[in-house]
Amino acid sequence: MNANNFLNNNLTQTPINEGYKYETHSEFIKKMTRPQFSSLCIFCSNDKTVSLMEDGSFRACLKCKKQFKARILTSNS
Repeated sequence: MNANNFLNNNLTQTPINEGYKYETHSEFIKKMTRPQFSSLCIFCSNDKTVSLMEDGSFRACLKCKKQFKARILTSNS
């Protein structure tokens, strides 16, 4: 920042819609996607579960009635 602009209240303001805009040059980060979660109960292996969180990361089993953190599915699952 130029000290001259700071003292003269001549600063460039960031538009409100771009205040939290994030850009990266990393190809690894650009390829990242949201994780997918397994619907299998980690206690009884029942597939009849309901999501307690919108993303499916926390679930409840309809058979054993336990709540659990779902496993993240990998490409070889």
